[in-house]
Amino acid sequence: MTLFDCSTGSIGKVTEINGGDQTRRRLVDLGLLNARYHVRARNKHSVLVDFGSASCVIRSDVAANIKILER
Repeated sequence: MTLFDCSTGSIGKVTEINGGDQTRRRLVDLGLLNARYHVRARNKHSVLVDFGSASCVIRSDVAANIKILER
């Protein structure tokens, strides 16, 4: 399952980050690999996600490359 497949209110853990090298490196450097997440809102273009003390708006094409384990 990917982060983009989650519904609002979903909670879980990021297990894998795919996509382009630059995007993957940036997300791993931000500490998102193995991070816990909470989806706050979503639409067809983006997802608003809390990762601990930080919140991010992630475009749908990037969210589709972030594999998660939903709790």
